Amino acid sequence: MHTEYEQVEKTIDQFHLRHNGDGNNAQHKVEDEASRFKKLLDSHGPRPLHRGQTVEGEIILLEDNLAIVDVGAKRDAIVPPEEMEEVDESFLASLDEGDNVYVYVTRTPIGDEELLVSLDKGLKELDWERATEYLENQEPLELRVVGKNKGGLLVEFGRLQGFVPTSHIPRLRRLRNSGSLANRKAEFVGEEMLLNIIEVDRRRRRLVLSAKKAQKEFREQRLLELKTKEGEVISGRINNLVSFGAFVELDGLEGLIHISEMAWQKVEEPANWLTPGELVDVKILSVNVEKERISLSRKALLPSPWESFDQSHTEGDLLEGVVSSVVDFGAFVLVAEGIEGLIHVSEMRGTQDFAPQDVLYPDDRVLVRILQIDPERQRLSLSQRRVRQNEEIAWIAQLQQDSTEGIEDE
Repeated sequence: MHTEYEQVEKTIDQFHLRHNGDGNNAQHKVEDEASRFKKLLDSHGPRPLHRGQTVEGEIILLEDNLAIVDVGAKRDAIVPPEEMEEVDESFLASLDEGDNVYVYVTRTPIGDEELLVSLDKGLKELDWERATEYLENQEPLELRVVGKNKGGLLVEFGRLQGFVPTSHIPRLRRLRNSGSLANRKAEFVGEEMLLNIIEVDRRRRRLVLSAKKAQKEFREQRLLELKTKEGEVISGRINNLVSFGAFVELDGLEGLIHISEMAWQKVEEPANWLTPGELVDVKILSVNVEKERISLSRKALLPSPWESFDQSHTEGDLLEGVVSSVVDFGAFVLVAEGIEGLIHVSEMRGTQDFAPQDVLYPDDRVLVRILQIDPERQRLSLSQRRVRQNEEIAWIAQLQQDSTEGIEDE
């Protein structure tokens, strides 16, 4: 090994012997020639190494607990047993003598000490260089999720571990409940994620990635796909509950079930109807590709109370109901579970002299007559004025009797 280096060094020694004792001029000639030969020696000699350097070399000996690598230095580099244990077994099994590998210098020799290197650290340094290239090119890559922590997910990048903050994972951004967030993170472990590297800090061993930018193109394609499926039924998982509805995960996107589309009954608290993590079937009502909004309905897949109401009631029937709200043009009355009708102002009593809000109030109990049932449009027209006086008197009497019996029972 290093025969060219040894030959140059031998030539210098011979030159000194030939010119020894030739006087001052000869001495100067010796020094000039020696300087020239030294430069030649430096240009063809072994490379200078320093701790923390990553160099390429050739494996000249490979055993179970030791490897010797020719890195072009004065002496061969040794991968000691403790460093060999750090290397993945499957990777070691793929190596053979004569293979070129990258190693990381952990100790440069002083005196008779050995030149020590790390194969594992050398491979990691290559991964850091590769990560830097991905950061500069902003090229997306697909990585496997290997774990989670309080702040986000952990992914595998070669022999490095990267971190994806929760705020950079669209499918987790709306989760606020710590328990639901932890459970959802656990479900990601083992999955492949499309990511962009957004920070590389080799000194602090910090590698940060984001799913937001990498998934932009995927999201656009998925939105266009769902746009073609408006009116169809798909399955999704309840991701988060808010006061105005429930967000449903649809393979990388989120759709919203508004409270008005959650059930036929009036929904005041979504948590009483759905649970985070629950799988549900929903109907796609509309998809706005530009705003990335997907409107869903769970109510559309549930049995309609209007069908059974239409079969059991007819125009002219008397109904008892409870006023749910009063507006300028009339009052809405809940007459059955999920069935709300309107008493138009023209069909209310006392509105000749007073506004509807001064005649009826929310939670008032009223007796009404059915004017029209339209199950397809889900509309029910009601009237107070067309309830006859004797019908009203009988109804009031029955209310009083029921109230008296209730008091006696108590």
